[in-house]
Amino acid sequence: MRLSIIVPCLDEAAGIAAALNALAGLRQRGHEVIVVDAGDDATAELALPLADRVLRAPRGRAVQMNRGAAVAGGDVLLFLHADTACRRQPSS
Repeated sequence: MRLSIIVPCLDEAAGIAAALNALAGLRQRGHEVIVVDAGDDATAELALPLADRVLRAPRGRAVQMNRGAAVAGGDVLLFLHADTACRRQPSS
């Protein structure tokens, strides 16, 4: 099963590299990362080397998510917002 991870973005230049670097292991295992940017900052340029595809779309999460889904090649679509972060809790 192949994942298509679709990342809708709006002015996420400050954190996009960290968000996409966290997905590097999945890309190495054959899953794809698609960034869909609707902002005016450098998000798209920063994402280019860290994603399989970088698309532009008008503002609106649904529009961006649909744009990414339209080009996705995976069996499962995972919509992951650029500002999502996971933090491990210390073991008790």
